[in-house]
Amino acid sequence: MYPQDFPVPQDQGGPGAGQPIGGFGGNPALDRDAHRAAVAQVGKAPVLLVHGNGGAADVAPWDLLDQNRMLLAAGYTQELIWAPSYLGPGTVDLLTPHTNNISDVRDYLEAVCEYLAVDVVDIVAHSLGCTLMYAVFRGLDRQASPVSWGQPKKWNRVGTFVSLAGAFHGLGTGSIGEWRTGGEFMNELLTETQGGGGETPFGAGDVTTPPPVPHTITYFCGTASGDFVDAQNPGTGRLDGAVNKSYNLGSGTDGHQAIKESQVVFNDFLPLLNSVPPAPAVALGLSPDAGEYPAPLRITLSVQPADLPAQVVLSRLTKQFQAGYIVDDVAESRTETAVDGQSFSLETPGMWQVSVTAAGSVSELTRTYSVGVQEISATIVTDNTDPFDSSLLVTATTSDPTASLYYSLDVAGQEATWNQGATVTISQDSLVSFIAINPQGLASPIVSRAFTKRIPFDDAVTATVIDHFTAGRIDVNEFLAYSDQFGFFTPFTLYLVGGAWVLDPNQPIAARAVAPQPAAERTASAAGQLIRVAVAEAGTSATIEAGDSGGPITVFYTRDGSIPSTRSASFTGSSTFEIPAGNSVIACYAKDSGGNEVYQAFPFTR
Repeated sequence: MYPQDFPVPQDQGGPGAGQPIGGFGGNPALDRDAHRAAVAQVGKAPVLLVHGNGGAADVAPWDLLDQNRMLLAAGYTQELIWAPSYLGPGTVDLLTPHTNNISDVRDYLEAVCEYLAVDVVDIVAHSLGCTLMYAVFRGLDRQASPVSWGQPKKWNRVGTFVSLAGAFHGLGTGSIGEWRTGGEFMNELLTETQGGGGETPFGAGDVTTPPPVPHTITYFCGTASGDFVDAQNPGTGRLDGAVNKSYNLGSGTDGHQAIKESQVVFNDFLPLLNSVPPAPAVALGLSPDAGEYPAPLRITLSVQPADLPAQVVLSRLTKQFQAGYIVDDVAESRTETAVDGQSFSLETPGMWQVSVTAAGSVSELTRTYSVGVQEISATIVTDNTDPFDSSLLVTATTSDPTASLYYSLDVAGQEATWNQGATVTISQDSLVSFIAINPQGLASPIVSRAFTKRIPFDDAVTATVIDHFTAGRIDVNEFLAYSDQFGFFTPFTLYLVGGAWVLDPNQPIAARAVAPQPAAERTASAAGQLIRVAVAEAGTSATIEAGDSGGPITVFYTRDGSIPSTRSASFTGSSTFEIPAGNSVIACYAKDSGGNEVYQAFPFTR
């Protein structure tokens, strides 16, 4: 949903074409003027959340609602968060997806900037959304071939660009269309001559973007190590010159989904957002700093600019653990409007929380004071210097022997869910938080530490299922399982763990249990079982046949693992092949009498 007066652009290509762009953005209850006021009040650059292929901004599992939730918890407001759905309800679009949807996202970016009266926004993109936004910055036209970069470049619109599980270097030489590594689109995507050139133009150390707000761009690239994108072409999500980080969040689609929902990942890039704020930031301060002091305590406010009024909330409170949440019990509270240099007195002994906000401040300033009572601390004692292996026991201690410890693997703060205990065992990248609360309700500050899991393997090889099979890394059963998962010509990575080649080094199970079909039954289900194979009794030869209701069909084939095409060797109707010793594959391509294409590959072990 969008505000009623927001000019929602029309979807111009691909799934959803002809309809208003879906998704969510802003506060539907407010108008344009209220949104512009909110930007000025909060003082943060608005954020565009851009989903990936087969996804929509607000439809699980490829939605960006977790990003929205974490931004709100970090001090952003609804008015600053915008998320287009450029593929209708979330259709997979593999047919030139960038050019199909480039105008949609470009128009949406411009509409948000005009509606909020800002020149610069931050981008948090996932999967296809990463290269889609990069193509917007580069000026891609909405046409498939030849690739043209004739549209106005939009580098000036982005302050911080966060890429999660992107594919800037394609999905391997065996991939198709725009995703082919070494293809026209991928070769040109990162070829920029302006702004210092390279893969991060207008980045740190480069010249600034054009007016009206000259600035450099901050780049962050998060890779879900071993997910189905990274497995096809390891390192494809990195940009030379960006802040590049890899995360162990699971293989396949699990890791691909988890990276956009991980608090650890979010916390890593959060400090990089708002690198180009919409207005000069307001500076807030309180002295003395948080800590333990005798009662009464006098605190002093600092505000820059000095003539800007601030709102100060002073609360004496206790904390309690209730049904998985840490809740505040406020004993007394008062709110003051104050200016730079004004002081306040905290008279009653107890735990005091002082919060300060001002129009244009980047975030709320909060300090906790132990006034006339002993301060409680919580300390995470488990070291996070090195990645851990299969699992890790994380332990915390507290300075108060009467206090109970609680841990959370969720958002650190009021919205978190908590469990009682001084220890927690983790088995993947995690942000672990602890808080200590004594029987009187006095609490420690929340302490957090991020832990990273090591990816254990002895070797890694990226290749097609055909190459993996002929090299002896997988058997026929695994060939059938992996070809069903990845296709015959898309490279993916296998890891050597304990002498076995596996897809996920953290869960070393070779392939899912798929019983191999008899060779005579291995047929291409597409195009009416167009290509069939029969193996002689001795296993030294195999006959491949091809035909449909229209008669015999011409088959083009290769035996070296390459993709067959009309330039490859061929036969019509049937042909018998000698099977060499070891593992070998015959890859076939044909069209039926109706023009439908089919690829099939037949593995043989002798």
